[in-house]
Amino acid sequence: MRLALDVPGDHAVDPRALRDALAEAFRRAGGELREGAPVEDVAELRALAPRAVIAVGAWAGALAGVPVRPVKGQILRLRDPSGPGLVDRVLRLAESYLVPRGDGRYVLGATVEERGFDTALTAGGVFELLRDAYEVVPGLAELELEEASVGLRPATPDNGPLLGPADRDDVVLAAGHYRNGILFTPITADAVAAILAGTEPPAVAAPFAAHRFGVPA
Repeated sequence: MRLALDVPGDHAVDPRALRDALAEAFRRAGGELREGAPVEDVAELRALAPRAVIAVGAWAGALAGVPVRPVKGQILRLRDPSGPGLVDRVLRLAESYLVPRGDGRYVLGATVEERGFDTALTAGGVFELLRDAYEVVPGLAELELEEASVGLRPATPDNGPLLGPADRDDVVLAAGHYRNGILFTPITADAVAAILAGTEPPAVAAPFAAHRFGVPA
């Protein structure tokens, strides 16, 4: 038996476009964005500003001493030369998802692999994604493979994020979002902004305090 759930109001956000838009908004607000500037120790951040936010994805574990590990994900970007129309809404399959971008491009992801910081693209990973999606959307076989890439998700022991002070009040965590980083962007921003401003963060952030894993608050 095969079942499906239709959610007409579902939406999708392009993470790359959102990233670029946020960077531009940050610059327009007077912020200074230093790209490609490595930070090896939290002490470096404390020397630059009175308070620091650790939001470095899978590398938060090593930088802040918190239980965040990398989970490898291989992802494909496909293109239909004839334009949009093959799929007009997000499809969430048993082990993957297919996201239309509205212009004939589609994102197919993503594998879930406990491989540490391995970022090698593998034939097996690509095969698994295409095999599973092809059973639901056979037309994928006619699309062009535009890009194949690998990402590292930041996961915690319970796969929930870490929001709030770390070992000191001058270091705030925004880490461990696993597969939901983009989805949690608004609530994470609200919580971190409230903490930095000295006000009460949204109640929904309370279960994700760092001390639940024994990290001193």
